Amino acid sequence: MTVKEMYQIVMDLVGLDKMPEDSGIVYDNEKEVNRVLAGIDMDTTMLMLAKQLGFDCVAQHHPSGIMDPNVSELFGRDHMKKLMECGVPINEAQKLAYAGTTKRNQGMHSRNRTQMRDVAKLLDISDVAFHTPADMLAERTVQAKMDALYEKNPRCTVGDVIEELLTIREYREALEGQQPEVWVGSKDSYAGKIYVEMYGVGAPSPAEYEACANAGIGTFVGMHATPEVIEAMQKHGKANLVIAGHMASDSVGFNQILDAWEKAGIEVVRISGIV
Repeated sequence: MTVKEMYQIVMDLVGLDKMPEDSGIVYDNEKEVNRVLAGIDMDTTMLMLAKQLGFDCVAQHHPSGIMDPNVSELFGRDHMKKLMECGVPINEAQKLAYAGTTKRNQGMHSRNRTQMRDVAKLLDISDVAFHTPADMLAERTVQAKMDALYEKNPRCTVGDVIEELLTIREYREALEGQQPEVWVGSKDSYAGKIYVEMYGVGAPSPAEYEACANAGIGTFVGMHATPEVIEAMQKHGKANLVIAGHMASDSVGFNQILDAWEKAGIEVVRISGIV
C-alpha cells in the first residue's frame, strides 16, 4: 500500500473532503508501506528506531512536522462550529472562537516545522500525522455513548457519565491516574445535556465554556483542561466538567485509523501512548 492510499483511507473513514491543516503527509518516500510504527507522540528518535527495526512508515497522532501554517484558522473555524452546535449565537461564537488568532499565529512563527520531514527524508522512511481526523472519530464515538445515556435517562448523573466512559476499552485500560475523572462538579451532580469536546486543535477557553453553559450544556466531556478553565467553571458553577483523559481519548480515535489500515493489510505496531 502507498502512503497516498493510507491517506485516502483516513479521508474516507472520517468522511472528509479536505484534510484538516494539522494532518497529512509529513514525508513520503513513495515506496510500498507494509509495516507502520504508530504512536501518539513521535519524534526523530522514533524515526531512527523505526528505520532500524525495518518499518516502512511512522504514523503519529500529534502533528509534529506538519508544514501548513494555517492551524490557527482551523482552530477558529472548528471552535466556532462547535460553539454553534452548543447553541451559542453565530455572532458571539465567531468572536469567541477567533479571539486568540493573533496569539496563535505568533506562537507558530518560531516553531521548527521541518525537523521531522528532514530526518525522515534523510532516513528514507515515510511519516504521516493525523490529529484532527482521529480526534473527530473519538468525539463521535464518545458523543454517541453520551447521547444514548441521556436518551435512556434524562436525569443521569455525572457518575453515570463516568461509568459509560468506562465501557470503552481505551478508558477502562488507561494507566492509573489517567482514567476519566470529575474535575468540576461531583458524581452526584445531574449531568443535564452532555457535550463532548475533543477536536478543534485545542480545548475551549474559559469564555467558550461559559458561553456553552449559558446556552444549555450541563456537562462537558473533554480530554484535558487548564487550571484557568477549572477555576472559571468552579466560579460560575453552571456546568460540570469530566476529563476523560488525553492519551486514552487520543487512542479511541487513532486506533480506528490504525484498525482500518490493518484491515487493508498493513502491519501496525502501537507504542508511545496508545492504549
